[in-house]
Amino acid sequence: MVRGKALSADLRLAVLNMARHWDVPNIVKFTGCKTRTVERILSDYRRKGTVLQDRHAGALQGLKKKLTTHDIRFLRGTVRHTADLYLDELRDLLEERCGTKVHESTVWRALRRSGFTIKKVSSGYSCFFCSNWMTDKFSSH
Repeated sequence: MVRGKALSADLRLAVLNMARHWDVPNIVKFTGCKTRTVERILSDYRRKGTVLQDRHAGALQGLKKKLTTHDIRFLRGTVRHTADLYLDELRDLLEERCGTKVHESTVWRALRRSGFTIKKVSSGYSCFFCSNWMTDKFSSH
């Protein structure tokens, strides 16, 4: 078995059924699983009463999301309307209008997940403004 790859439900159930008749070394020989994997499947069954893994949203780990879908829609709309805002300005607008206080990195991650990319600031000017202005200004010289 590949390390870190989830085992199929069929394989888990097969290991459980084999355990009724065979010992762990025989199960390892016939399934190709590691000894520890078979032991873990059997341990999960004794502990939880099932070998199937939880796949519902409640089983996911991690912190509760601070931005609601309304907050993310607000950020998307604001960036589409005014693309030259800095992350701290977006954060301040979000706090002022939606009442949600988050860090700039949270704002950036939400926008990145929505498909937005960021433009780097160079020479004190935002690249959103510079592209046409800079070529017009310096192409005549």
